[in-house]
Amino acid sequence: MSDDGAIELASAEFFPAAMLYRRACATAHQARQRATEAAQTGRHERRLRELDAVVETVVLAQAAAEGWIHRAYHLADVEPQGAGGWVARWQAAPRAIGGLGSRNLNAETVETLRWLSTWRNYLVHDDARARERLRTNGIDAGSEAAYLTADMAEEVIARIDDAFTDVGACIGWRTLAGLHSAYLWRSHDEG
Repeated sequence: MSDDGAIELASAEFFPAAMLYRRACATAHQARQRATEAAQTGRHERRLRELDAVVETVVLAQAAAEGWIHRAYHLADVEPQGAGGWVARWQAAPRAIGGLGSRNLNAETVETLRWLSTWRNYLVHDDARARERLRTNGIDAGSEAAYLTADMAEEVIARIDDAFTDVGACIGWRTLAGLHSAYLWRSHDEG
């Protein structure tokens, strides 16, 4: 409670990355529901809502992964070194936070982070560089929407769950455990 008696909705333990990931998990669930509705009804509008949910899942999951690693460095009281974005910070974290004896992230984790970053940059920026990165990953121009399905939304969550498990195993003992969809609550009205 604040001094004026109002209930505070954000505490000192406020952790935006967890909120973002919880919403990513909820939107992946929504994507599946919209895909099912589109298949059952044949309504194009339901497919458009599926697309919306997939885009939200990608963007929110990437934001959660980026926010999480920044929080991990902060909690470890370690200043990230060198140039590079959030993926590079994930890659450096085992040794920077866990120490020189720590193992590297699994190759699958790094590939997942780059895959997610490529899709997020395309969806958010849609600039020439983002489109080119998507093309070098085998996505032909004009075919992007065909990939943005409920299956992809579920794949995003499964792959990021695995990435959080991997990084958590490397540095969780020093900072915080990785996030995981199995432990994040989704309300009945988020469907």
